[in-house]
Amino acid sequence: MSFWQNVESELAYKNITRKELAEKASFAVSGISLGLSHNSVPNADVAVRIAEVLGVSVEYLVTGKTQNMGSRINASLIQHIMMSLNKLDKYDLESVLLLVNRMAEKAK
Repeated sequence: MSFWQNVESELAYKNITRKELAEKASFAVSGISLGLSHNSVPNADVAVRIAEVLGVSVEYLVTGKTQNMGSRINASLIQHIMMSLNKLDKYDLESVLLLVNRMAEKAK
């Protein structure tokens, strides 16, 4: 995913509008649409302000990945999994936990 696609993902996840982000990070809201259509990345200072507002790293916005305990993890995938888990009832959630634990044991 591109920088702006990652921004859009974070906006949706955190329920923040483009306009709110632009105001808090001091850039023109049209920059998001332009960035998406041109597949571009903003200047470093703007990228840093955007990352600060969203509470993520610039690295995540650029690459879609973040450092976690020495390994690279796709943060968007983790967010998607968490949102999906929140929709499960207790029984299904326990089933998922058992499956994950078995897979983790197998990976050792």
